[in-house]
Amino acid sequence: MEKFCDKWIAVDWGTSSFRAYLIQNNEVSDTIETKDGMKFVNNHLFEQTLLSLIEHWLGDNDSTIEILASGMVGSKQGWVEAPYQQTPCNLNNLNYITPFLKDTRISLKIFSGVSQINQPDVMRGEETQISGFLDEYQNFKGSICLPGTHSKWVEINNNNIIKFKTFMTGELFEIISKNSVLIHSVTSDKIDNVELLKSVDEILKKPESFSNSLFQLRADDLINRRGPLIYKSKLSGYLLAIELLGSVEYWKDNEIVLIGNSDLIDIYEYVLHKKVKSIKKFLSGDMVLRGLKNFKKNFNKIIK
Repeated sequence: MEKFCDKWIAVDWGTSSFRAYLIQNNEVSDTIETKDGMKFVNNHLFEQTLLSLIEHWLGDNDSTIEILASGMVGSKQGWVEAPYQQTPCNLNNLNYITPFLKDTRISLKIFSGVSQINQPDVMRGEETQISGFLDEYQNFKGSICLPGTHSKWVEINNNNIIKFKTFMTGELFEIISKNSVLIHSVTSDKIDNVELLKSVDEILKKPESFSNSLFQLRADDLINRRGPLIYKSKLSGYLLAIELLGSVEYWKDNEIVLIGNSDLIDIYEYVLHKKVKSIKKFLSGDMVLRGLKNFKKNFNKIIK
C-alpha cells in the first residue's frame, strides 16, 4: 500500500506550456513554469519529462507524492486520454484516469474534460478554471466566458456545467492576421478600445457585411494609411462581434464571469459592460490552481 507524504503537486499541462505547484498545508510552497508543453515532449516520454521537471520536489522511495493534473495532458495527443464527461456535468464529481508509472515516488491522476453531445463541443482545461471559480461561488447561476484561442461560453447552475459553446475567435485572428491579405495592415501590438467597440457594434448591426468589412481594412490601409493600431482594433472588433452574435443567449441581460489573461478579459469587459447585468473578472492561472485544489478536496471526500 502506498504511503503518501503530506505534500502534493498540482499540474496544469497544456499544449505549449507546463505549470506545477508544490502544495503543503494547502499553500503553494514552490512553482515551476516552463515551455515543456505536450507538443514538445519527445517520443511520448511523458513520465521522464515530468520527473526531470519535479525531481527536486521528490523524496526517497519510502513515500509517494500525489500529483493531480488537468489540461491537454489528458487529451488524445497527450499522455493518456482521460474520457470526456458529458453535460450536464457536476464538477465536484469529475472523473479521472490513473496512468501506469514506473517511478513509485509519484502517483498521478489526470482529470477528464467535458463534452456535449447535442451541438457537439468539447473542453479540456477550462473545466478546471470553472471549478476554481465555483469553489468560492458555489451557488452561482449565470454564464462564464473564457476568452482565448478557442473562447468558451458556459452556462452554470449550482456547480453544474449545463451547456457551452466554443468560438475560434483567437485562432481566426491568428490565421487572418498572419496568413491573409491583412498581414501587413494589422501589425500593431496594441488595441484602441474606442475603435474596437465601434467595430463590434458595426457588425452586431450588420453581420452580413463581415467578409466585406475585412477586405475594406486592407483597402482603407492602401488608400488612407491610418496605421496598424486602427486596423488591428477593427479586425479584433469584427471577430468578437461574430462571437457575441453566436453567444447572445449566454450574455444578454445576464450575470457574466470572465476568466482569462488580464488583457483579454479587460477587452471583453469593455465591450460587454453595457450589455449585461454584471461582470466579475478572474485570472485563469489563479482559477486553475484553485480548481485543482477543489478537485483534491472533493476527491478526498469521496475516498474517506
